[in-house]
Amino acid sequence: MSEMPSGITTTNGNWYNTTREKINKYVPGLLKTHTLEKIIQQADDWVNSANGLALVLYLALVLLQVDAVISMTLSVLLFLFWHFKGSAFVVPSLTPVVRLLNMDGFMYIISTGILIYLAMEDYLLAMWLGIVLFFLFKVGLLQLLLKMMNSKKDKKEPEIQDRVLNMLLIRYGIKEGIMPATVQKMQDDLIETANYHKTRKKK
Repeated sequence: MSEMPSGITTTNGNWYNTTREKINKYVPGLLKTHTLEKIIQQADDWVNSANGLALVLYLALVLLQVDAVISMTLSVLLFLFWHFKGSAFVVPSLTPVVRLLNMDGFMYIISTGILIYLAMEDYLLAMWLGIVLFFLFKVGLLQLLLKMMNSKKDKKEPEIQDRVLNMLLIRYGIKEGIMPATVQKMQDDLIETANYHKTRKKK
């Protein structure tokens, strides 16, 4: 992880559009109990989890003898869903699970073992589709394609890494009893509005 004036970059190639100073303003005091390095590492794990989850789903489905094309379709759909909506499911306590799915050794062993099994059982279509998906997911080609498409949009959406980091900060803030600045402002506005209506009713 490297901190720069305009953001944070990691060895996994993820760029976070924030800084230590901005995080301290967003969730005051959080970095005193949880280091920035730890939070960014966990964010990286979750950002890359779509690839591992989608590949594991495909391998599990073909082992259960689900049609290879259907398995591939469900796998790609899971990847797209997790890429665009997965940040809502980010939970710090589950980070070890998604970290396991990102480990090269773990994924290489189960992928190689299952693909060899498929070849031995003459499930050649499932094997070849598995190899294609391995490159799309494990190498990160599909994720890279989505990032390129997003960068060409006139109105860019927040990148997956920024959405994941934001959710981690909110989760940790809630856990430590620290309201993120925007959430605190929203809560204050709601309380102010509720009190205003109560006052009007009394009158």
